[in-house]
Amino acid sequence: AVSWRKRRSESAAFSADCRISSRIRRKGRDGMQVILVRHGKTTGNQKRLYIGRTDEPLCEEGIAQLRQNRQQGLYNFPVDRLICSPMQRCLQTAALICPGQQPICDERLRETDFGIFEGKSYEQLKTLPAYQEWLASGGEAVIEQGESRAQMTDRCLKGFAHQLKQAEQDGCRCVLFVVHGGSIMAILERYALPQRPFYDFQVENGQGWQLDLPLQGENGLCPGRCPAVRLQPTGGTEE
Repeated sequence: AVSWRKRRSESAAFSADCRISSRIRRKGRDGMQVILVRHGKTTGNQKRLYIGRTDEPLCEEGIAQLRQNRQQGLYNFPVDRLICSPMQRCLQTAALICPGQQPICDERLRETDFGIFEGKSYEQLKTLPAYQEWLASGGEAVIEQGESRAQMTDRCLKGFAHQLKQAEQDGCRCVLFVVHGGSIMAILERYALPQRPFYDFQVENGQGWQLDLPLQGENGLCPGRCPAVRLQPTGGTEE
């Protein structure tokens, strides 16, 4: 079985590979700039718990971290559409990094429902047969009283596609999504270049990724894959 922690170490290696060359943030004149930001840290995140359906607020550390990121220019984008998961940790994050912008909430962008794993840590779960089976499946199996990764991915991608279509129809050129780690991984596994596995797109609280979706003539936004770059606090991004 591949543990969650091992996948984190693999993701760290991918992050190092990503830091090869810098690129300037585009203004979306020839497409749509999509920014994906994971919500700030909560008490559950501090304790390394599985938090999905639990509606936790940000903790003090998370609030301070977001404010620092904003001062460093991490969220310096000309946002004209703000879309959020309805969970309060996402709404609070959006208010801190994009003040004055009215968010549009989409239930489909919520985090995975961790069912019987909800609110528990690896140490609390590691001897549970159901948890061992879930790890053995690569985190893809249906969680008792919760959902599978495929179920979460399906609803998340439907919500993402719907919101992009609406934003395009309204003439938006820079759309900010404030969502969850699982939501971001699902979206990037489907749309990002270079193509990578789900867990390679893990991102820390308050951090994020940028996608530049090109226009495809009169057909609107291209539905295919496009380059994904990590947001950087220097005011730029890195591939």
